[in-house]
Amino acid sequence: MSDKGRPVFDASAVLALMQNETGAGRLDRVRSDAMVSAVTVAEVLAKLISKGMPQQAAVAAFGALHLEVAAFEPAEAVLSAAYVARDVSLGDRCFLSCAHGNGTGWTADHDLARIGSSLLPPLKMFR
Repeated sequence: MSDKGRPVFDASAVLALMQNETGAGRLDRVRSDAMVSAVTVAEVLAKLISKGMPQQAAVAAFGALHLEVAAFEPAEAVLSAAYVARDVSLGDRCFLSCAHGNGTGWTADHDLARIGSSLLPPLKMFR
């Protein structure tokens, strides 16, 4: 893992912030240093649009968070494949690989902490 130690949000964290869900306060306290993978952005926008939000409004709502968006690089794609055997979704695999390279992953998914991989980045549960 990188020694940068930045918070890396998964889709559940971003949606919690956007919708002021339980745990949003914890996330808001670290938001100024936080980042997300471009894949996470795609996942968040898809979720909002599938729930009926117009695309332009979804993009604007995400943009209002002012989160740094990290490109999904080839090395992260390779690392994300290490989680396939553990039945982790594509979005979560991409989140974990981004967190592995940049800091600590923030999620509400307690199952991710139990996948038992030596490649698992540090995780913090926001709720």
